[in-house]
Amino acid sequence: MRNPSAQRRLLPLASLIFSVGIIFSSPYIGMLRDYLSSSFGDYFNLFIYILLGTVFINVALFLSAHIKTERLKRYSAAGAVALSLLLIRRALISPDSRVALIELIHLAEYGILSLLIFYSLKGRLSNRLACCWSLMLTTMVGMSDEGLQWLLSSRVGELRDLAIDSSGGMIGQLFLFLVIYPSRVKYKASFRHIRSFYLGLALFILLGGLFIDQVQRGYWIEDSTIGRFKSRFTSSKLHQLQERRLSIWSGNPLLLREISDSERETLWRMEDFYLTEARCHTRWRNQHEEERDLYRAVKENLILTKWYHPYISLTHQQWERRRMQDYLKKVGQQREQPYISICFRYLYHLPRRSVYWLLVFILAGSPFSLAFWRRREGS
Repeated sequence: MRNPSAQRRLLPLASLIFSVGIIFSSPYIGMLRDYLSSSFGDYFNLFIYILLGTVFINVALFLSAHIKTERLKRYSAAGAVALSLLLIRRALISPDSRVALIELIHLAEYGILSLLIFYSLKGRLSNRLACCWSLMLTTMVGMSDEGLQWLLSSRVGELRDLAIDSSGGMIGQLFLFLVIYPSRVKYKASFRHIRSFYLGLALFILLGGLFIDQVQRGYWIEDSTIGRFKSRFTSSKLHQLQERRLSIWSGNPLLLREISDSERETLWRMEDFYLTEARCHTRWRNQHEEERDLYRAVKENLILTKWYHPYISLTHQQWERRRMQDYLKKVGQQREQPYISICFRYLYHLPRRSVYWLLVFILAGSPFSLAFWRRREGS
């Protein structure tokens, strides 16, 4: 026999534990992907299809056992949810199967989290407010996850990943409302609950503004001899960092080797985004070289040589002069063409900080003022 009071106590705790698990397991997801990829080898894609097929069969069995009334309506809704998943898969999920596996895992995790949060709030709030709080809190957990990745060396916090996390929460709520119990949705809410939601929404907007400002802000670096690339820093700051990193890494080469070569790096090392940018340009340079796209490889190498020289010189990633001259000869006049690097496409050129935060506070002020307007209306 179910004990409702026990469920009311356990579900919030389960939601909290699950949220913390998602956030702090994120740095190890890449290790899981590498392990599965090396274990299954050429059968990695087959493994993914089997995994997805198993999930699909289990969901179908759940629906067949759960749906007893309004079958046409609810199975149609299930089809709409499946179509939404396909659209998200096409719009947000990476075409690379190894990356897609991790992103699909995140999608499922945040869908489950949104359901846990909803059931934690169900009975305390109206279903509509519980749904809104679930989506908002799920997105905030995603912000924490991406923020932690920004603090880790070689990892980045990406807005696209946050969109995937939020989409998982949205799919969970769609599945809940449209499929599980569409006829039992209640919309009545007290003024106190609505006011608390508006205040929570204002806080959510402020945290979202902080996340974008700290993790997504970037600048275009214009170089007349190379082209354009994005960086977390201005051009003058990049020159300063180049001098500082050369001094620090030359004096302690072991530190750089530990950071740049270790696949199992220290979890709590503070993010050095200069190093992360150097790695990104090095990775794209090497990939373009393997694909024999020498024009892009040469341009990326020029970026590294001019702006990230301490990294490539101290980690022996620098091209020898003969190789560079050979590639320049093959590229010929093509090297004079304008070039835009694709590293860090997720960085955005935002307005000046004063203007940006003014807009954020104006946006957050709308639900904040609504909360007190509702209060006056209620009184």
